[in-house]
Amino acid sequence: MEKPKKRGERRDRAWRYAKRAQRVHLQFVHPLGHIDCVCERSVWYFRKRKSLGCGCRAKKKGAPKLPGGMCSRGEGHYRDSVMERIRGRRLARAWLCLLRGLDPEDIEL
Repeated sequence: MEKPKKRGERRDRAWRYAKRAQRVHLQFVHPLGHIDCVCERSVWYFRKRKSLGCGCRAKKKGAPKLPGGMCSRGEGHYRDSVMERIRGRRLARAWLCLLRGLDPEDIEL
């Protein structure tokens, strides 16, 4: 029977993985050195994250449920009912803008 790993060894392995993931992330995503989020300065931020892209498969709060996760799908991969709601809201917003005398292109969606 093998002796269980000590907590310190696990923590060291996690830190080494996170440091490598941070280095890869900064090298490819921020090649000029400008970091857009304060969280990315910490090694522990990458402990359970992917260095490139996003490994999430969960539903994001306020977003429709998609198979495969929010990050791997484009707008065209929403379910038909969701796309119909999006088109309806855009149409209603365009009508309201026309009634108010605004150009619908001036408003960000």
